[in-house]
Amino acid sequence: MKERINVFAESLQTLLLDAKEKGMTIESLIRNLAKKGQAVLLVLLSLPFCQPIQIPGFSTPFGILLIFIGLRIGFGQQIWLPRWILGKKIPYSVLERIAKLALKVTNKLRYFVYPRLPNLVKNPILLIFHGLMIAILGFVLALPLPIPLSNILAAYPLLIFGLAILEDDGAAILIAYGLSLVCFTILAGLIWLGKEGASSFFDFYVYR
Repeated sequence: MKERINVFAESLQTLLLDAKEKGMTIESLIRNLAKKGQAVLLVLLSLPFCQPIQIPGFSTPFGILLIFIGLRIGFGQQIWLPRWILGKKIPYSVLERIAKLALKVTNKLRYFVYPRLPNLVKNPILLIFHGLMIAILGFVLALPLPIPLSNILAAYPLLIFGLAILEDDGAAILIAYGLSLVCFTILAGLIWLGKEGASSFFDFYVYR
């Protein structure tokens, strides 16, 4: 994974240089990273939501973009994106924060995510399932759910899917599916509890 991390780091440094402290539109972000593959975009777009303190105002556009990336991974077709998403500007401070977080996470995970069981990643039929699952998780991320920390539940499996595809790691793909199941189970339970019940749940187990 070391060589790919170096390429990943260079891509992030180039991205920040291109932003020139003025920020960058989502369209420019896609154009800059298009040659690096969908997995790189998947990692970058999911990372901001893998922490309790998140970036406000970006879960919906990033989530919608992740839906399209999932469909692209699954079906391999160029997919149209709405102009209002492509034109949304990401401040330089946000890009810098994402880049630093991405490097920190990939450096920590490089000993755990590496090429193994590649057929679980590259098989064309399985890729359809991977892409659809990514799209569903992107949809969950895009929803303005009034549930505390709900974005984290979708962001972690998205991140693992991205790293697994980037590294052809079939074991990590299985972990991503496991985390997806956890995400859907918890969300279903919280929706069943309702807004007040969900808030009480998090107040008791997280903030006590």
